[in-house]
Amino acid sequence: MAQSTANPRAAPSGPIVERLTALTKTAQFYWWLGHVTVLVCGTLYYAKRPFGWQNANWYYPKALLGALVSYAIVVYKTYGPPQANLAFAQRLIVDENVEYLLLAFYWYVNRPIWVTLIPFVVFSLFHVLTYVRSTLIPTIFPLVPAEIQRARQTEQPAMSMAARVSKAMGEWSSKYYTPALREVGVWEAAGICVWLCVGALTLQSPLTAPVVYFQFLRMRYALSAPTRAAFRRVRTFLDGVLTPPTAHTAVPGVVTDTYIRMRDILVKMGDGIMDPSARQPQPQPQQQQQPQQ
Repeated sequence: MAQSTANPRAAPSGPIVERLTALTKTAQFYWWLGHVTVLVCGTLYYAKRPFGWQNANWYYPKALLGALVSYAIVVYKTYGPPQANLAFAQRLIVDENVEYLLLAFYWYVNRPIWVTLIPFVVFSLFHVLTYVRSTLIPTIFPLVPAEIQRARQTEQPAMSMAARVSKAMGEWSSKYYTPALREVGVWEAAGICVWLCVGALTLQSPLTAPVVYFQFLRMRYALSAPTRAAFRRVRTFLDGVLTPPTAHTAVPGVVTDTYIRMRDILVKMGDGIMDPSARQPQPQPQQQQQPQQ
């Protein structure tokens, strides 16, 4: 999940107009606006989609444009202006913000594929709430942090509406942040991947989409422990559904055999990603010698 590089800032002193003006001069504010755009346009896209493709599709690129703005700001704040050297490129390629930035750009320049926007909307929801709670509310209501702090020390706290809203946002985010990221990881590993492959085979999606997305998943698998955990969850579920002894008797043997072959291929690919040396040809062992480990 792409993160902002800016830390929550203390609310400036002075009249509210000056405080808000100072807020709009920060890069983090425009990072937040990008995520607001993703959240609003993404929500409208999914709300309108059942009632008309053309009307809904207008919101899809707007949501991705918001994602591009947010991720570009984070990348620029982290690395500064682009540099024409290999070391700079190597630093970029292993950054998850860069990976999501490139993926968002690919979806932006192609026709809408509804499954691809869900992770961006979920990420933006938590980013928007975090910024509102940690920065926007304290800027408008400077006494809120002190109110919440006092509330933690008393059994029956009396808080303003702004403080109650801020506290509720923090509790909701803390409760659902980790579960939401787990489910998004599974959606990225299985839902989007399967949809793109089927779409490419039926010519409903660009033929390049599975290739581009596979490269994205390859990088995420190599660099992200939650992504690897998501793949393990998908494998555990499919093993239980499609392989003996837990598979239903109605599952045809050819389906089980095909799944096992595909699963083993993917497992070997995953092992190769984590240990590139495993993909190198190994010397043939001499007769009666143990194979090299």
